[in-house]
Amino acid sequence: MNKTKKSIGLYLTLVAGIIAIVEAIYYGQVMYTYQPVYYFLAAAIVLAVLSFVLVGFNKVITGFIPVVNAVLMASAAVWSASVMVNQIGYVVSGLDGIDTIMSFIIFCSVAVVGMILNIVASFLPVAKEVE
Repeated sequence: MNKTKKSIGLYLTLVAGIIAIVEAIYYGQVMYTYQPVYYFLAAAIVLAVLSFVLVGFNKVITGFIPVVNAVLMASAAVWSASVMVNQIGYVVSGLDGIDTIMSFIIFCSVAVVGMILNIVASFLPVAKEVE
């Protein structure tokens, strides 16, 4: 097995995994929650840690992990929005205040940052060969 040095793509994936932890914390404060969103975020966290562990073993697998994490974070954001549609409608129509969906807005903003980091990490190498 060749020795490898961790690269910027791997560190971005790890930062996105930390952001997934922050997402899970913020999602706990959202008014209406959907349980599979936690599963998507937990899978993204586990895959981020797994990419850090498997960096020297298989570059193909560690190269796909940021892509899968971006899909998992996007799925979490979309499925969380599916249960908040009525509440967003109440805010738009003026029947309720913006404070009822503020934690959801923060959650989605953090999810977008995590997705962008994973997408950027998917274009960068995760490991460099050390001679």
